Amino acid sequence: MSAPTPASFFAIVSNAADGDLAVFRVDASTGRIECIARHPAGEAVMPMALSADGSVLHAATRAAKRTIVTYSVDSRTGGLTRLRTTSIASSLAYLSLTPSGAWLLGASYGEHSVSLYRAVDVHAHAHVEPVQVIDGIEHAHSIVASADGRFAYVASLGSDTVSCYAIVERAADARLELVQTVRVEPGFGPRHLRFSPDGETLYVSSEFRATVAVFARDAETGTLTARSIAPRAPALAHLHDGRARPLAAGSAGAQVDPSTLVWAADIQLTPDGRFVFVAERTTSRLIGYRVTDHGTLEYAGYTDTETQPRGFRIDSGGRFLIACGEQSTHVAVYAIDAGSGALAMLSRCEGGRGANWIEIIPQTQPTPCTTSAEPTH
Repeated sequence: MSAPTPASFFAIVSNAADGDLAVFRVDASTGRIECIARHPAGEAVMPMALSADGSVLHAATRAAKRTIVTYSVDSRTGGLTRLRTTSIASSLAYLSLTPSGAWLLGASYGEHSVSLYRAVDVHAHAHVEPVQVIDGIEHAHSIVASADGRFAYVASLGSDTVSCYAIVERAADARLELVQTVRVEPGFGPRHLRFSPDGETLYVSSEFRATVAVFARDAETGTLTARSIAPRAPALAHLHDGRARPLAAGSAGAQVDPSTLVWAADIQLTPDGRFVFVAERTTSRLIGYRVTDHGTLEYAGYTDTETQPRGFRIDSGGRFLIACGEQSTHVAVYAIDAGSGALAMLSRCEGGRGANWIEIIPQTQPTPCTTSAEPTH
């Protein structure tokens, strides 16, 4: 009996400098990538949030005109249809959805806050105000909801903390209520968050060291317990710890050459939970970690990638990693070795300028048409 043909998929990349979303198709039998469409979105389009069923995509723009642009997604063709452009007040460095799709969560780095939006309002109105804003979260860089939709976790790069909030829904209303705030090492710079497949572990990337903090997570209470921190990658030994950016003119940080500082970005896990990857922008490398039997992380190697990689994604089958770079106009596809986690480039494709965020949508096959026999009389 022959093995089933692996599913091909679409990769959607937001291009901040071009102000559009590029749609790519990746052939899962070969790893070949091709660009099939470009869709205008808005100046400085950056974070995206995809609904759990892959049918709705939200993208936030961060220029003078701040918006959330909503698209419907055709998973058969990769087509995007713009449904609404909604203006908002905040510049969102991160955008995510609760699993139900009812609530949008945003983190604002410059405004030191997180916000909660009712998705139905974003879909229906030209301008929306958040139903809740929580201020005082220094350089809030990401916010993600747990798989059961009961908790949201926030990384505060400026205060070296990760916070857990309960998502409390009452009728058509919801609120984020603080459950716990935990600290990481001073100077760690927590940036992005990812759950293990079973939801029992939370991984936190360090922008300033490109390491990963590992927390055990209590699914019932949402609380976190520090477990370990991954070792510093030898491939970054020549760099100093990073600092919050932009480096303000006249500050001590402004006197430091940025090319000598670690500047990590996104974090992703393989679907089987065996490997963790972090993007490091100064060296343009993807740093790999292996999850040990004890739940700690050990360094597994690095791969050179597109220049200044901010975002990357792993397909749902765990076979491919797709990476883009803010200073590259190409998008690359890598095969992931299931045993070692090593990456091997398969293909590259011309993309756009300022590429920074990727979402992946499995390609579905058209439903075959069926005809019934004419009734006899």
